[in-house]
Amino acid sequence: MLGDGVGAWHTWWRAVSAAAVVVALALAASTFTSRFASANGSDLPPQVVLQAFARPEDGRLELLVRVPMVLLGSFNFPKRGPGYLDLTRIDDRLRAATAAAARQIELFENGAPLAPARSEARVALPSDSSFSSYAAARAHVYGPTLPSDTDLYWNQGFLDVALEYPVTSPRADFSVRVNVAPELGQRIKLHLEFLSAGGPTRVFDLPGSSWRVPLDPRWYQAASTFVRNGLVLPFSLDRLAFLLCLAAPFRQFGGLLAAVMALTGLQAASLTAGALSAPPDPRVMAPLLATCLAVGVLFLAFENAVAPSLRRRWFIASVVGVLSGFDFGHALLDDWQYAGAHTAVSAVAFNLGVALGEVTALLLAFVVLGLVFTYVTGRRLGVLVLSIVLGHAAWHWMVDSGHLLGHAAAGLVSTASVALVAWWILVGLLVGGFAWFLPDRFVHAEH
Repeated sequence: MLGDGVGAWHTWWRAVSAAAVVVALALAASTFTSRFASANGSDLPPQVVLQAFARPEDGRLELLVRVPMVLLGSFNFPKRGPGYLDLTRIDDRLRAATAAAARQIELFENGAPLAPARSEARVALPSDSSFSSYAAARAHVYGPTLPSDTDLYWNQGFLDVALEYPVTSPRADFSVRVNVAPELGQRIKLHLEFLSAGGPTRVFDLPGSSWRVPLDPRWYQAASTFVRNGLVLPFSLDRLAFLLCLAAPFRQFGGLLAAVMALTGLQAASLTAGALSAPPDPRVMAPLLATCLAVGVLFLAFENAVAPSLRRRWFIASVVGVLSGFDFGHALLDDWQYAGAHTAVSAVAFNLGVALGEVTALLLAFVVLGLVFTYVTGRRLGVLVLSIVLGHAAWHWMVDSGHLLGHAAAGLVSTASVALVAWWILVGLLVGGFAWFLPDRFVHAEH
C-alpha cells in the first residue's frame, strides 16, 4: 500500500510538473514569436544622433559634443512666450546639461577615468552646420552666443559642449564608454570622430549604451572585443529554440557536439566569404535565415515525436550554419569600426567567439534539458511537451518570416547575391550529405 501511495504521488508530481513546464514554455514561445516593443519616448524621432569629436594634444584631450535639444527636456530650460528658450536665464541649466554630458560620455586614459577641467556650452539653431568638421565645431563652441532675443523653440536646435581633460600623453590608450538614455536602446547613436595624434582618424557609431571602447585599439583589445561580440550572437531566442529541439532526444553529448561543430565550421566559412566579398543583401538574408530556422525547428519538433536521427540533424545544421554565417557577417561588418588596424586578428577572434558561444549554448541546453527530464517531467514526456510548444511557435514564426521573405525577394534586383547564397547552400547540402556516412551510433536517439 505504501508503494502504491508513493507511485501515485510520483505520477501526480510528474503531471503537475509537466503542466508547469507547458505553461512556462508557452510563455517563452509567446515571447519567442513576438517582437520586443521599442522603449519609451514616443515623442522622439525614430533615430536621435549625437555628434562628437575627440582630439588629444600635449597635456589635454578635447571632446566636442552636439546634443539634440529634444533629448534635454528633463532639464526644464527656462522658457518665454509660446515655448521659446529664455536665453537670458539659461546659464545654470546649461551647466547642468554640460555636467550630464560629461557623465554620460566617459573618457579614459590607460583605463583610468578622466575628469573635465574646463567646459563651454552654446545653444545652436537647427540650421547650424558647424559640426561638419572639428575646426568649425571648435570655433563655434568657443565663439559668440546666440542673441538673447532669438526665437528658438525649447526642443529644437542643439546644445554644443566642449570638454577639456588633462592627460599625460596624446599617444596614450584612450577609450570611451557611452550611457546616453539607455532606455531608448538603438534609437540613440553617438557618431564620434577620434582625431588621434599622428595616426588616422577613427570613426565610430556607438549605441546609447556601450561597453568601454578603445579609440585606437591594440591587437589584444581588438581580439577581446570581437571574441565578446561573437560570443553573444548564438544566444538569441531563435537559435536557442533550434538548439533545444536539436538536443532534446539525445543523451550523449559527443554526437551533438559534432553536428554543432559542422554548423560552426560552415558558419565561419560563409561568414568569412561574405566579409571578404560583397555580402548578400541583409534585407533578404535576415528573413531567409528566420524562415530557415523556423522550418528547422518545426521539422526537428516533428522528428522528436517520431524517430529522431542525428544524421538528419547534421544535414539541417549544415544548411542553417551556411545561412547563419551570412547573417553574422553583417554583424561583423557593423563591428569593423572596433578593429582599428587589426582586421585579420578581429575576424579570427569573431569566429572564435561565435564558436565558443555555439558550444556553450549547446552545453547549457543539454544540461538544462537533462535536469528537467530527469527530475521533473521524464524524458519521453518532456521531449514531447517541448517539441509541441516549440513546434507550434515555429509554425507561426515561419508564416510571419515567410511573408517578410516574399516581400524582400520581390524587391531583389541583384542576381549576384542569389548566386552567392545558392552556391553556399549547395556546399551546406554536400557537407550535410556526409552525415549518411557516419557510424551507426549517430543514427538514432538514445532513449
